[in-house]
Formats: sequence, structure tokens, C-alpha cells
Amino acid sequence: MQTTRGLKTQARFTGDGVLIVDKPAGFTSHDVVQKVKRKLGAAKVGHSGTLDPFATGVLILLINGATKLAPFLADHEKTYLFNVFFGVETDTQDSTGKVVARQPCEPLQEREIKAACDAFIGEIEQTVPRYSAVRVKGQRLYQLARRGVEVTPPNRKVKIKDLSFCELRWPEATFEVTCSKGTYVRSLGVDLARHLNCNGHVSQLRRLASGGFNLRQAVTLEQLEESMARGELHQLLMTSAQALDCYPELRVSPLDAKRIRQGSTLDSIQFLDPGSSPDWPAGSYKVLDPDNNLVAMVSKAAKVANDRQEGGVTFKTLRVFGTG
Repeated sequence: MQTTRGLKTQARFTGDGVLIVDKPAGFTSHDVVQKVKRKLGAAKVGHSGTLDPFATGVLILLINGATKLAPFLADHEKTYLFNVFFGVETDTQDSTGKVVARQPCEPLQEREIKAACDAFIGEIEQTVPRYSAVRVKGQRLYQLARRGVEVTPPNRKVKIKDLSFCELRWPEATFEVTCSKGTYVRSLGVDLARHLNCNGHVSQLRRLASGGFNLRQAVTLEQLEESMARGELHQLLMTSAQALDCYPELRVSPLDAKRIRQGSTLDSIQFLDPGSSPDWPAGSYKVLDPDNNLVAMVSKAAKVANDRQEGGVTFKTLRVFGTG
């Protein structure tokens, strides 16, 4: 069977799963979602964590029922490898934009660059790029920028956990950064260059990891198609429970799993292993049935009406999932 674009596909995929793709350059994240959706014949495919078109690397795809996982995967920190090209600044802050400033920059020493990296560790304030999907007065900034409409982009606070200098091949330098959700690496690269009294833009950007997912788990679109041709798609997919491996777990009986899915409040549910400590850390927990299927996501919260208190801990339902 062929799609309208000549992409091979298999019989309609009706299961749920999480697929880690190594996004190629030149495609938007939405482009990749649509390509995979056509290949699988899936009803729904979404993604967690947008990558710029010129960027490559880890893109988390959520298939069918797994699209409900998005809120629980988006907030984790991410790691990128990126190059800064010194001496030239562009309107998009990357290699795809128009040159807006060009100034020769004396070759920098590695010690200068390393010292500059240290200045960005911790919580910093970024100005959102003019070419971004953030909305101002109901319109996306990149749409306004393309029409030549001048607006003041908002600022946002982000956290840089680590910023390391990797290599210098003048006029380019390579860096690795681990940062919070919402960090614009393009802006970081420009600000880093300015801190060194240079113009600059990000010439290459590759996401190495997003939360607990990394490039070792990622497949290219070509590898996906090859696996499908061999009937081995299942080997590439994670279950919803596996995708939430970073969350601690609670277990319930098959009967209670059914009751949760039917809308029962947690005060009527008996957790099979609530743990021995009444002072669990605040945060989210996954609820699994005996077959390791994801039943729900719950959080430790202050006790309110209709919440479940187990061993001195109150749990509140965040999201309920179907079977599988």
C-alpha cells in the first residue's frame, strides 16, 4: 500500500506507544509527526518538545492513546549539543536567517570561552526570539516577524543546569548544555557571543536527550520504515508505562484498575504496595495494574475532599488512561 506521497505503510496501527525519533534537519516537528502518522496509519500522533526545523536529534512521538502522556513528559530537562558561529548575527538567531550584523571578531581563547560559560549557569532571563511560536496578543511571534510587525518579545526565566565548552574551530565553537523546559538555545548562543563582545548565531543544534530519553533509543525515519517492512515495529515502541519510567509507581488490583478507569475516586481504591514511609516526596506517581499497564497518574497533594489517603499520604488523580 502506498500513501499519496509514496511512503510505504502497514495495516492501520491501532495500538498505543511511544517512539523516539532522530529528527532530520529541514523538517518541522509537525512534519515528522505527519510522516510517521501516515506510515503507521495511526489515528493520532503527537510529540513532546518541539525542535526547530534546522535542529536534529531526540523527538518524542506519542501514538494514539499515548498522546495523553504529553503533560507528563514535557517538563523534564533537556540536553543539547550546539555550535556558535562568531562574527555574524542573523534575524532568526540560527543559520537559516538573514544576516543583520557582521563584525570581525578577534579569535577567542578557550579560557575566555570557558569563563563565559560559567556566567550562564543557574537561573537566567532570556528574551524570547522574534522567530518563535510564542503568542503575543493572540498571534505567534514568527508570523508577526515575517510580516515586519515590530513587537516587544516577552522575557522568561529558565534554568541552565550545565553549560560546557567542547571544541574550538574558529570561528565556530561547540558547546553542550543541559537546561530546563522552555530554554531557547538559539538565544543562549547569541547571548554567549555577546558576552564575549562578539556577534554570533547558532549554526548547528542537536538534542541529545529529553528527560529520560536519549539518542541511543532514537531511530531515523529510514530505520523506522525498514523495521516496519520486517514486521518489527513493536521492537521500537515503548509502552506508556515504560515511557514514564522516571516516575515512582503504585500498584492496584485488576478490579481497582477497572474502577479507576470507570471514574471511581481514589478514596475507594486499595493500593497493593503503598510503601512504608508516610512522608513520600511531593510529586507525581504512576499507577499500574498487575500486567504493568498504565492506569492513571496521581500526585501527592494536600488532603481535599474525595482524595485518597494511604499511609498518611494523600493522592489526587491527574489523568486516567485506557487499557494497554
